[in-house]
Amino acid sequence: MKFKELLVKITTENDTAFGYRFTFSSGLNIIRGDNSSGKSTFVNSLIYALGMEEIIGAKGPAALPYALKHKFEHNGIDISIFESAIYLELENDKNKKITLKRYIKSKDTDTKLIKIIDGPYLSNKDSQAKYPNHFTFLHDAGSAQDPERGFHAYLERFMGLTLPEISDNKGKGAKLYLQSIFSALIIEQKRGWTDYIANIPYYGISGMREKVASFLLDLDTFRNNKRLSELLTSKDKLFSQWSSNVTDMKLTTDYKGVAFNGIPKNPVNDFDSTLVNIGEWNGTEINSLDKVKAELISQWNDINKNPLEPDSPPSEAATDILALQNNIDELLIALSMCGSQIKISESQLIQYKENIIEIERDLKANKLTSKIIKFGAQQSNLSIAKGKCHTCMQPVDDILMPPDSLSMPMTIDENIIHLENQRNMIKSISAGLEKEIMTNKEQLISITRKITEQKQLLISLKRDIKSTNQVKEADIRKKLLIENRMSELERVESDVEKIIVNFVQLSDSYKKIQLEISKLSTYTLSISDKNKVDFLEKSFKDLAQSFGYRSANINEVKIEPSTLLPYLMGIELRENIDTPTERKRNTTDIKSDSSASDFVRLIWSYLISIYKTSDLYNGNHPRFIIFDEPAQHSMGVKSMNNLLMALSSTINLQSIVSASFDESDENYKESTNGLTEFNVDVLPRKLISPL
Repeated sequence: MKFKELLVKITTENDTAFGYRFTFSSGLNIIRGDNSSGKSTFVNSLIYALGMEEIIGAKGPAALPYALKHKFEHNGIDISIFESAIYLELENDKNKKITLKRYIKSKDTDTKLIKIIDGPYLSNKDSQAKYPNHFTFLHDAGSAQDPERGFHAYLERFMGLTLPEISDNKGKGAKLYLQSIFSALIIEQKRGWTDYIANIPYYGISGMREKVASFLLDLDTFRNNKRLSELLTSKDKLFSQWSSNVTDMKLTTDYKGVAFNGIPKNPVNDFDSTLVNIGEWNGTEINSLDKVKAELISQWNDINKNPLEPDSPPSEAATDILALQNNIDELLIALSMCGSQIKISESQLIQYKENIIEIERDLKANKLTSKIIKFGAQQSNLSIAKGKCHTCMQPVDDILMPPDSLSMPMTIDENIIHLENQRNMIKSISAGLEKEIMTNKEQLISITRKITEQKQLLISLKRDIKSTNQVKEADIRKKLLIENRMSELERVESDVEKIIVNFVQLSDSYKKIQLEISKLSTYTLSISDKNKVDFLEKSFKDLAQSFGYRSANINEVKIEPSTLLPYLMGIELRENIDTPTERKRNTTDIKSDSSASDFVRLIWSYLISIYKTSDLYNGNHPRFIIFDEPAQHSMGVKSMNNLLMALSSTINLQSIVSASFDESDENYKESTNGLTEFNVDVLPRKLISPL
């Protein structure tokens, strides 16, 4: 992405236009100005236009100075501000140009709104040019997710980036936000020079410097970390599924008076289904189902061996059989009706769930539109919010009704209330349907059980009527109980087999996940990553040496692959490093000989090296860097000259450097000595002037 042009426009109470304007080249841009002339105001206005003010510790106009919001001085007179806005024209790698417009102060439009003008609004001097535009919002829920109305999501897509999901400190999925990436691209004066990548907003995620650098370099290890996060999430889900399976096992067996053992509480790699024992408790042991069924068969056989006694005449038995058959027929009809009702209810429930999804989608769209309008889009000539066609600007009625209809269309807020009421009503109906389905299924089970019992009794009666001798009534009851128990055990056995199959599958999945986690947890560099880290290290050393870093022997510095930061003897490299090599080389104490400016040289080297590595290996760097007053702590002129030379000679990099050069023309000339291609803007004594 490249910056093309910046315009800050201030309208005074008497409708006079003030502000400032800058045009940027594709290479090195130097913004030169004395202290208090407005260099930081210029940088902060760039940051604000991009919606990135979180990197300077603020949100909204609070990130900007008083002179852009309330009043400013011109010719010794304080002038009050009626309205102010920032325009920023950008171009992406596909040569698409857009212009961002964001208000600093407005009577009608909220500063959370950014208008996207689809075209080079600032650089195209043709006053007849018309560009489509739409509003987006930021610093509110959805701004990083909604690709059309969320500004950060829109900017991410415009820049051609796909920001990944990472894990936060609680193990939950979180996005690597664009604001974190911009912390490595825009280095403001106050806190930007305190760390290799400073000012990353806090989103409850640790190790952000490494994550940002890994993303910019597009390392395999970064994708591996993402995969590791996904695996850990899958592992948590598997634990939940295993627990649910254990619950199913308990419900299946406990309800039928059956016990089990041999199933661990949590997932294991080597689950053995042959060690699972299902049966009935016999003291302290469990008799297997096979043994229990064998005992029931033995009891059945014992009943058949009992002495026979005469019982009721055949005619009475025939009457009982007829009544029983009629009862079974009625139960079968009830079973069919119950099953049909369940299917109808389930079909209705599916339809209601689909309706809820549609309503949620419409509700989200209406709320986002309402949010944009409430932020001031309606008052800022957002044509669709005012009921006009974007193309022909003719009035458009937002209702498909005949003109002579007496019905009045709903407003967006009324529509939101209507949709919410619809959603609540459908959810209530769905909950009732789910309860009805559950009741009908329980009734279905009850009817099925009754039919089974009646059929078993019918078989017994038919057997009895054909026999000249009949068993005792007590024996019939025993046989029925045995048959029922056998049927129950067979059903339990069938259900348990299915559940155990699930345990086996979950165990196999757990083993695979654990193995992959183990491999990813063992930090190893891919060949591609090793090449990138090696180049990053070499580039960092070369630049640090050219910038005059001398607090340590730069040849002993290593880029630690796990953090992607410079280390010396196992310690993260800062400015004050006391090493044996340095003590041999110097007679003075290196700590007393060092200054904070040396660490700034390291930051220069690191950030430029990140870009160089990304550019060489097709990483994700957006190809721009902004340095606000990089010559911190009385940096030497030679070091500043080497920095500007490095930036101007770096291919495909747009750099913007804001500096005072110690308010010295001679210092500026020495700092820019040897530069052939660069653009310079010299700020007036006061940045804000008539447009």
